[in-house]
Amino acid sequence: MLKILKKYQSMLKYQVHIEEERHGDYCLPVFPDRHNFHRLLRILRKHDDGLTSKQLIYDFDYRPSDLEDATKALVTNNLSTTTPINEEDYKIQLNTEGIEVADNLLKRRDKITEAAYHTLSENE
Repeated sequence: MLKILKKYQSMLKYQVHIEEERHGDYCLPVFPDRHNFHRLLRILRKHDDGLTSKQLIYDFDYRPSDLEDATKALVTNNLSTTTPINEEDYKIQLNTEGIEVADNLLKRRDKITEAAYHTLSENE
């Protein structure tokens, strides 16, 4: 049953946001892993003061290579800033543009939810 639900959820996401998936803020040309990029945006949006690379690796289970790629993509696209802490660690924080993109991503998630569940009754 869960496999069927995931299949339909995937089809719905594709149908509802077919153009948004391919263009705009949701897909960066220099960053091939869209899911990793979206996840980092959502995490950073919840932490206005930013997070350190160690926090992202240990608390949010990021692989160092994935975090490095995602951070580079955010900085390259002017969505975040980094501040070195020492030779190995840095702090990453969303800037105004990054916050806007993260908010739009969350709105997109709400649209998918609305499209999926608006026809259900309270009991369903």
